[in-house]
Amino acid sequence: METDIIVYDVVDSTNTIIEEMAGEGAAEGACVVAFAQTSGQGRSGRSFYSPPGGNLYMSFLLRPRNEDTGMLTVTAAVATVEAIRSVFDISTGIKWVNDIIYNDRKVCGIIARAQNYSTDDMYVTVGMGINIYESDDVPADIKGRYGTLTGEKCPLDKEKTRKQSLKLARTILDIFMGYYKNGFLNVMDKYRQNSVVIGRMVEYVQGESTKTAKVTGIDDDGSIMLDENGRISSYRDGEIRIRTADNLAL
Repeated sequence: METDIIVYDVVDSTNTIIEEMAGEGAAEGACVVAFAQTSGQGRSGRSFYSPPGGNLYMSFLLRPRNEDTGMLTVTAAVATVEAIRSVFDISTGIKWVNDIIYNDRKVCGIIARAQNYSTDDMYVTVGMGINIYESDDVPADIKGRYGTLTGEKCPLDKEKTRKQSLKLARTILDIFMGYYKNGFLNVMDKYRQNSVVIGRMVEYVQGESTKTAKVTGIDDDGSIMLDENGRISSYRDGEIRIRTADNLAL
């Protein structure tokens, strides 16, 4: 039986609502969708720009085993790429580890956050925001990286755009839960196939230094393999930046 999706026009954060529901005993697979957020959450405590206008902001609840937590962001990225292809008939790519890229612009960010880790009460909130339509007031600090799936202004037909967003949310959730319940079969292979960083030069932070290396592959645990002047290393906990054709950092 399909899990109900709870829909809001505007929320502070879909992550916050799922965390409240988890504390009240909500079942795995519970999902919240909103069409705008006033306090969207990104990685490392950063805010996530979440304007109204036909976009999709969603979070869902998981109660995984400890050993499965490392695969959740990877699986969410694969499910999102496949769902976008199904609903919009366009091919997007994955920038390690949690961004979806289209036409060298970020169109989606994904975050998986565990609470009560390694206890019987552990749960994980998987949240994402997907830019479907153009916005007039994109903040200056992200304007060069901000992209949308359609490249168009939101149509006036709100009912149509909401049905489209809900279809995308349902497709993401269904694909994700399929991989999740099947032991993540083939997820890493599909993650690599959809990667936009393999073979690219990237900047990464190590200690107090910013270094440059070439991404040669992605390991089965989700780490990227870096080649820095012939020295191969594994990089797992951190962020990278790649350079696009017009020299904008992603």
